Amino acid sequence: MTVEEAKAKIFHTGSAVVITIPEGETSISIDAVREAINIPQEVFEKALNEFVDPGAHDCVEVEIPTGRLKLGTGGLKFCEAGTNPFT
Repeated sequence: MTVEEAKAKIFHTGSAVVITIPEGETSISIDAVREAINIPQEVFEKALNEFVDPGAHDCVEVEIPTGRLKLGTGGLKFCEAGTNPFT
């Protein structure tokens, strides 16, 4: 699996969480995402590192101190549109 494929899966999982998480929650555990998508640890970590410094967009925000991730402003727009910027 490539890093881009991993990013697509992480984004997809984040989008699904936005739809299903309880009101007031804004993020999901990084460990829960890793378990849900079942990809190699090394690839997962590389994908997360690219989200930490997203460049042109803020699709997924990684909160290092809390070990959580959430969709950023750009990610929420893609989610609302039903598209994935990594596919």
